[in-house]
Amino acid sequence: MADDNGENPMPNDRDYNHLLTAFANLNGNSNINTNNNYPNLNVYNVSHISTASFNASPAWMTQPAGASSSRYSGQPFPPTPSFVSPGVEKDHNLLSRLLDMMTCAGRFTEFQKFLQDLDTNPTAERESHLFKIGSLLTTNKRTFLHLATNQYGSQSLRILFRRSPSLDHLLFRAVSINFFLLMTDKYARGLIISAIRAVDKTKKEVLYKLTYEYTLHLARLETGCLALNNVFQEIRGKYRDLIFECVAKNAEWLAFDPYGTHVVQNFLTLQNPDATTAIAERLRGNFFSLAMERQGSYVVEKCLKSDFARWKVLEEFRGNDKEWVRMTTDKFGNFVVQCALRVMKEKEMRPMLREFVEKLRPHFWRMEIGHGRNTLRLIQEEIVGWINQLPDKFGYMN
Repeated sequence: MADDNGENPMPNDRDYNHLLTAFANLNGNSNINTNNNYPNLNVYNVSHISTASFNASPAWMTQPAGASSSRYSGQPFPPTPSFVSPGVEKDHNLLSRLLDMMTCAGRFTEFQKFLQDLDTNPTAERESHLFKIGSLLTTNKRTFLHLATNQYGSQSLRILFRRSPSLDHLLFRAVSINFFLLMTDKYARGLIISAIRAVDKTKKEVLYKLTYEYTLHLARLETGCLALNNVFQEIRGKYRDLIFECVAKNAEWLAFDPYGTHVVQNFLTLQNPDATTAIAERLRGNFFSLAMERQGSYVVEKCLKSDFARWKVLEEFRGNDKEWVRMTTDKFGNFVVQCALRVMKEKEMRPMLREFVEKLRPHFWRMEIGHGRNTLRLIQEEIVGWINQLPDKFGYMN
């Protein structure tokens, strides 16, 4: 994104008072119903923006190669068609100024200053202005997504949360309607957490449910799996349990998926006894295969470090000497072997650790070269001496 540093500002777009005055001039066209928790969404009707000013694709989508637009250079948005009414043109100009401040790198701080100035107004006037801003930004889906998927636009939307119940309601609706698109965008995904933290319990449940319904779809996408892991930290109640259950039931194929594996790894670190045990059970029979894959090896290591999954991994390793030995010389498997040995020492599983080392002893010569060297060094420097210690009569090790 180009940073024009405000060198080509739109006329009056730095004049915060101009924007505030313009909103005030529209005050007669709006009437917030203070008897309800949220204003009537049809009171300030800007639906004509979508049917008139924004029917065609925005300039930044249709402009010729090399041309500039407000999104990137701060140049004015395209003029309002001449056939629209003055009221529609005024709305369009206000929206253009807002979009310009909210999406240009050099003007993001100006938008923050604009909101600070807005906060100095009397409560009723401030609420009215914020509702109008929310209406302008969320009535048209294309406008909202243009903002949400823009680096600075998404930040601007996030700082609008928690400023007004009516504004939170408008933003919540836009977020819930466009949930999947937002969750799979690297900038927009942060809006979901902002929305969860801003709205009441009923609305939180809506976002929790959407997360649950899209769990497997998100887990298989690069940006989606990251968003799922982050949003899951905010989820509480039955949907948290349902998502745990969903991931556990599908752990076998998710663990081998290039993106789904990150979800499985994250859930294993959360130390949920039931879910972790269920994930380990689903992975039973696959630990050797996973250990010898790059991402899969991390899954096995996290199972080894979990009190609720460790035994299932060790039982599988214990039952196949050939594969246990082969892992020591594998590019990724050797790290899993080292992890298993360290965990057994840390948990003072002396007899089992001795058993696993003895399985490797006839193959030490083979481990002296290649990927087995680190494992052999670990055994010789940290493990052998420890497993050979015997307790004295007071129970202390010699």
